[in-house]
Amino acid sequence: MAYNTTPFHGKLCRVEKNNVVMDYSKGWSLNVTLDMADSSRVGQNWKEAIPGQAGWSGSFEIYATLGNTEQKAFFDNIVTATPGTKLTDVKFLLDATTNGFSGNIYITGVSINGTMGGVVSATVNFQGDGALTVSDAQ
Repeated sequence: MAYNTTPFHGKLCRVEKNNVVMDYSKGWSLNVTLDMADSSRVGQNWKEAIPGQAGWSGSFEIYATLGNTEQKAFFDNIVTATPGTKLTDVKFLLDATTNGFSGNIYITGVSINGTMGGVVSATVNFQGDGALTVSDAQ
């Protein structure tokens, strides 16, 4: 695998759907968590835990451009289509060569922000479905 050996610059981060770049992206965030069950017993000074299931969620920000097919697919998923439809092959890339993360998501919320004199932007929140995959340049 050919992972990078230097830090990434955020100017290249982007979101792709079905291997097509979503235009006018402002950035994204991913949160990966692991459920932990308390397995502490009477008489212990320190807590113990056992791992459960992992999960992931996140959000991305965009300048709203509904003429962009990939952006429209995310909006349609919750606004005009049947909510709860899984979106597959979504990538959160760190650079122009596909170093990043990928997986299937459900859109859980969209916040559209229009201000006088500003560019209309939107934040899309999502929940991952299944494993999050780390990808390299291959």
